Amino acid sequence: MPERIYGKRELELLEQVLMSGNLGALGGKFTPEFEEKFAKMTGTRYAVAMNSAMSVLHSSVICAVAGAGDEVICDPVFIFGAMAALYNNAIPKFADIDPASYAMDPGKLEEAITERTKAVIVTHPWGFPAQMDHIVEIAHRHSILVIEDCAHAILASYKDRYAGAWGDIGSFSFQASKQMSLGDGGIATTNSEEFAKQLDLNAGAPTFHSIGHGLHYNFRMNELTSAVGIAQLERLPDLIEGLKKNAKYYDEAVRGCKWLRPQIASGAVSTYHYWAATFEGEEFGISLDRFREAAKEAGFWSLNIGYTRMPAYKHPVIKERLAHAFLCGDHRDKIEYPDGLCPVAERIIPRMVLFYTLQPEEKAREEADKLRGLIRTLEE
Repeated sequence: MPERIYGKRELELLEQVLMSGNLGALGGKFTPEFEEKFAKMTGTRYAVAMNSAMSVLHSSVICAVAGAGDEVICDPVFIFGAMAALYNNAIPKFADIDPASYAMDPGKLEEAITERTKAVIVTHPWGFPAQMDHIVEIAHRHSILVIEDCAHAILASYKDRYAGAWGDIGSFSFQASKQMSLGDGGIATTNSEEFAKQLDLNAGAPTFHSIGHGLHYNFRMNELTSAVGIAQLERLPDLIEGLKKNAKYYDEAVRGCKWLRPQIASGAVSTYHYWAATFEGEEFGISLDRFREAAKEAGFWSLNIGYTRMPAYKHPVIKERLAHAFLCGDHRDKIEYPDGLCPVAERIIPRMVLFYTLQPEEKAREEADKLRGLIRTLEE
């Protein structure tokens, strides 16, 4: 069953860290070991551990040399890629999504590219990887860096290659809600020695002997977190299989229902951070408000309807121009995020039906049974 397990193996490695007297990453052995094992598991040459996936995205945009006046293309479902661009004073642009997979539509990416574009940040939503072969081809044809946000997609694959191994840099999250949780933390993957070195500079600012060797950040992962990470990697394959099994209960619950359409992506194998579907009840005389009310009455504990209910460009940090990036560059007065910018995302996000899969199998069956009953009730 998929559940958080922190036990004897974690305690054994934590004791080794404490007995070493070296809890920080500098000079430690556990962080390099964690990086090596993570890279091997994901089929990449290098991995660089950091204190959060947000730090990885931030550092990745730095690798793209994106700054004031430059643009970074993001998907509009999640805010994190846009935040990474704004941290570097670059402007986020948005490419609409595919309605079935919720991932960036490669055709819309092509349309969004300008002479100012330095990078594209592609999220693999809820565990399903995007069409990375097409995205990488388009981006590299324009000399644009490809950053994969794999926060939902550890060990997910597209066309037999793991998420994080397609683009120039992959970003993984170990935040408390993710499939593999270390409480917090993140890791970058790359096949480029150059990018690995640049990322590593920001994983720990080089101020040896109190001398600043560059304007780098200090995003180190400590030895204690890395030690737990090594133990959790050993448990990860079994956990992922449990998540996939739980997701099947929801697939079975909606089989035959024409107005709940499960997330699908050709060529992709999901690891189900969430099981997701799109509500299309209006076509069958069922309003979204009625569905929300019936779901509330059913007493689900792991259901979310509508996620944030808005695309990333309607979040206050962008809508209200709360980042310094909007004051930089010679085209700042031309930056617009109008209604209808990404019509597919604007329609789909409020209709996303999400079930958290990291729960005991028995609980997943109960939730799936409730969903089956809810469907019957609304179709009567």
